[in-house]
Amino acid sequence: MGVWGTAIFSDDTSSDLREEYRSLIGDGLDPAAAKARILESYKSSCADPSESCVVWLALAAVQWKLGRLDPHTLEHALHVIDSGADLARWTVNPKDRARRQVVLEKLRAEITSPQPPAKKVARQVLSECRWQIGELFSYSLLSGKLILFRVIGHRTDKGGTYPVCELLDWTGDAIPAEEVLRSLAIKSSRSLHNHAITKIMLVGFSKKWGKRIQDLDVTLPPVQTPERSSVEHFKYLDRFLKYWFDLE
Repeated sequence: MGVWGTAIFSDDTSSDLREEYRSLIGDGLDPAAAKARILESYKSSCADPSESCVVWLALAAVQWKLGRLDPHTLEHALHVIDSGADLARWTVNPKDRARRQVVLEKLRAEITSPQPPAKKVARQVLSECRWQIGELFSYSLLSGKLILFRVIGHRTDKGGTYPVCELLDWTGDAIPAEEVLRSLAIKSSRSLHNHAITKIMLVGFSKKWGKRIQDLDVTLPPVQTPERSSVEHFKYLDRFLKYWFDLE
């Protein structure tokens, strides 16, 4: 499970769960059926003491936001918070543990307050991937600097097809020549909890993010295979890149 921050949805499991639950509600499932699908999908995570904390906290948070928090989920989430089970995962860095504790206190206050009316969730439009394996594209950071991604595979699920990418070890103001591109190594993230990221599945692509992307007329063989990649939404990509790769 990739973790890039102390917020409730700052890890792969919780981020994926939120998107899946919203998608199920958008597809017309009632809250009970959507929850049952989630618990079945995350059965292995629920069997793991540390990841089960993540599942119940994320499920409670997204249910409350959508006005669908049920008593059973609330009970599990409060047990995770009040027992200290989730904080047991945050022992390496005291500052992160303190930040996480604040996050949990805020979540407890939120999910025990009157939840908003049930919100309508738009039906999800299947995602389409415009890149083939080996194709390169640049992404413009908030600073205006460019970074480079290479597509190493695709993942298809009920939400559509998404690119799995590796980040090339380069930043600059203009795309370098092809001979330079061919010499670039893979950029690895910093290591946290004995985990470093080198493969990223990008989801949530839209025309809005397309303004910051430029396709390169270059195809280079991938260095890695797409299995066991981290998942990141374009909406949070800049924050993710700053936290894990010191890119901004």
